[in-house]
This record gives sequence, C-alpha cells and structure tokens, in this order.
Amino acid sequence: MELAAMFHQEGHLGQHIGLGVIPESKRMKDRILESERHMRELLEALPAAVYTTDAEGRIAFFNKAAVDLAGRTPRPGDKWCVTWRLFNPDGTPLPHDQCPMAIALRENRPVRGVEAVAERPDGTRVPFIPYPTPLHDTDGRLVGAINMLVDVTEQKKAEEYAGRLAAIVEFSEDAIVSKDTNGAIQTWNKGAESLFGFSAAEVIGRPINILIPPDRQDEEPAILDRIRCGDRVAPYETVRMRKDGTLVDVSLTVSPLKDGRGNVVGASKIARDITQKRRHEERRQLLVNELNHRVKNTLATVQSLAAQSFRGEGPSPAFRQFESRLIALSRAHDVLTREDWEGIQLDELIAQTIAPLCVRLDVRVAMSGPALRLRPKLALSLSMAFHELCTNAAKYGALANEERRIEIRWDVLGSDPEQQLALHWEESGGPEIRSPSHKGFGSRLLERALGSEFNAEVTLSFRPPGVVCDICLPMA
Repeated sequence: MELAAMFHQEGHLGQHIGLGVIPESKRMKDRILESERHMRELLEALPAAVYTTDAEGRIAFFNKAAVDLAGRTPRPGDKWCVTWRLFNPDGTPLPHDQCPMAIALRENRPVRGVEAVAERPDGTRVPFIPYPTPLHDTDGRLVGAINMLVDVTEQKKAEEYAGRLAAIVEFSEDAIVSKDTNGAIQTWNKGAESLFGFSAAEVIGRPINILIPPDRQDEEPAILDRIRCGDRVAPYETVRMRKDGTLVDVSLTVSPLKDGRGNVVGASKIARDITQKRRHEERRQLLVNELNHRVKNTLATVQSLAAQSFRGEGPSPAFRQFESRLIALSRAHDVLTREDWEGIQLDELIAQTIAPLCVRLDVRVAMSGPALRLRPKLALSLSMAFHELCTNAAKYGALANEERRIEIRWDVLGSDPEQQLALHWEESGGPEIRSPSHKGFGSRLLERALGSEFNAEVTLSFRPPGVVCDICLPMA
C-alpha cells in the first residue's frame, strides 16, 4: 500500500487524495524506463561515436558524436553502421553488411582488433577503430548490439609523422644518436655506424665518452649540464674518435629530448663529418694567399718599372699620381684577401679608401645607407673610383682644408634581378671651387671605366659648393 496523489491528465494535482495500490509490474516498468533514460543521457554525453541496433542490424539509437564522425544523420531503416561508405585500411571498399557490426550480430560475438575507414558525403575520410558488442536479454537471447567508433585520425597522423622521422633518422648520412641524461647511448643510426665504425649493438648502453678523444673529455660534462637545463647546444666544430682510434672533424648539434610532461629525459646529437669541408677550406685559403702574393708581386713590379721609367725626371706629379693609384689598388686587394675574396661591406671599402687621405674620418665624412656586401670585381672598381674622388678632394676640394665636409649616401633601388646600386658623393663647406678646363684621368676613369665595365651611369658635377658625383649601376 502506498499513498498516491491523484493527477488529472494535464498533470495538475487533483482535489482528492486517497490510498491506492501501485502494481509491482508498473514500478518495474518505471525503473526500466528511468534506467533507459539515464543510459541515453550517458551515451549522448560521451565524446566518442556510439550507436545501437536491434537484432536485425537496424539502427535504433545514435549520439551526436556519431553524427559528427559520419558527417551525416542516419536515415530510418539504415542498417549495420551510421557511416555513409566504408573502406578497409588498404583502401578497398567494405560493404556495410560485412562491416564489424554485421559480423558481431551474425556471429553473436564482440569484434576487436580491426580498423576501418569511413567516408563522409563530402569525400573526407576518417580512420576509426570499432568496438561492436552484442546485447542480450535476461534469457540470453540476442536483442541487438552497441558499437563505439573511436576516431584515430590524429593517431594515424602521429604514426605517419613518427614513421617519416624514423626513416629520416635511419637513412640520414649524418650520425644521429640519442643518449639519456647520464650520457648513456640509447639509439644509433646507420650514419653513426658509417662515421664512427661501431654497430648499434656495440654501443647502445655504453657512455657517449667512447667517441670523445682523451684531450676533449671535459666537453661532455658541460654539454650534459646544459641539456639537463633544457638548453640546446648550437652547432659547433670539434673532433671525435672512431672505433679504430682515428680522429674525425665533425660539426656537432645537441638538443634536449623531453617526455610528455616536458621533463628532460635525454639528448639527441647530430654529428656531420666536415673533413672534406676542412680540406676544401684549407685548399681555398692556400690559393687565395698565393693569388694575393702574386698580385702584390705584380703591383710591385709595375711600381718598380714606373720608377725606372720616370728616373731622371725627378719626383714628378704624374709618377706620384700613378704610384698612389697602385697603392690604392693594392690596399683594396688586401681587404678582399682578408675577406677570403668573398666580397666586402661597402661602408668598410669607403672607409679603407678614404682613411689614408683623411685623418678625422668620423668628423669630416658622413656615410649612410643599408648594409651592403659587394662582390670582389665591383669592390675593386669602386675602390679606384673612390680613390680618384678622394685624391681630387685632397687637392682641390673638401679634404684640402678643415672646413669642408663630405657626405656619402647609397641605396638599393628596384628588386631582384633588376636591383641597382645608387651612390651619391657630395662635398660642401669652405671656399667655392672652379670647374676644371679639361677632364683628367680620374674623371675619365669614373665616367668611362665604370660605364663600360658595369654599364653604370656616372654624373660628375663641379658645383661652387663642392664636387657632386652620382653613380648608378646594376647589382647583378
């Protein structure tokens, strides 16, 4: 006996309250309905795709995650699976009546350890792992099945990425090695076998110090200290030792390895054999030094011949001019040799050219322009051009007294491959200058030599405030 409030059909509390008997079967039915409601709420809340079928495979329930994975809402009468189309992992079509859910219902057993690929109506494909499980009533009769589809797209991407990385490491010509925080070798690729002569079986578990020469053993503790702090060791050149005891020049990069929580668990080392690079650099340096030696000898020979030719005429201005040009050319060669004939910065070239004729370069000369590295041929020609402008300024212009100043500006115009270098030389201050009655060698060198060799446009003006020279020439 239970006390029950009597309700109208609209669900409002009635006026009569009485005692009634609620049958046990109704209470059981209510509990079942309540249990089903809770189960539906639970399945709807799951982030994984879940659906159920009856014993014939007709879809009875599906949650929102199943709709999202399939890219569609199942239609009434759909069987076996919520997906639009199915494929095996190898890309071959998988009919719905042969899918894991169909097998689970036909054979009345859970299906595990298989994968499939769902194709959405928009053409995108989603790899997933199904977990179909038959459902039975209290008498053990098959009444349907439940299936959970786990999207493994990100897992597949991670596996594919890891596979590519593993292949890169395995077949890299560089030696790629990993070690733990104590310096014990953990992995060893074929590049390491080739470079150091040890097989993986010979070195895994052994200390990395077996590769370090006795006189460089102090390198490893410092590296391990930095790795434990999570620091990366930038590439540096050092020496390592092979299995047979021979030494090899290597470029070494060391980076920390971290676990999923961000803790440093070891380090990766990449060693590149730079023996050939070292030999090439030594050979190139030898050739550059030989070239510079021969050029200096040639210039000295020319200077000696000039001195012999002008003997008996006294220290003539013509000889002094010729000699100063040889010295300027020799100085430019010295700068380029110091830079291994790989070019020179424009501001350094200007400073080197002007310095012998101007004792207060920072006060008398103002330079401005972007950082620009000149190729050797252009650097030599421009050094001669600046020498002529400086020589003229020292005789008649801005460097002839303390009042005048020189402003040198440059810029790069246009874009590759049509870039142009625009140079501007302007003298100012002090007494006015006069335009020369005829063009000397310096003017001809500026206008003709640069023009014919580099297709340059040269404008030289002798204005009363001072000489102005504009040079525009291709960078390529």
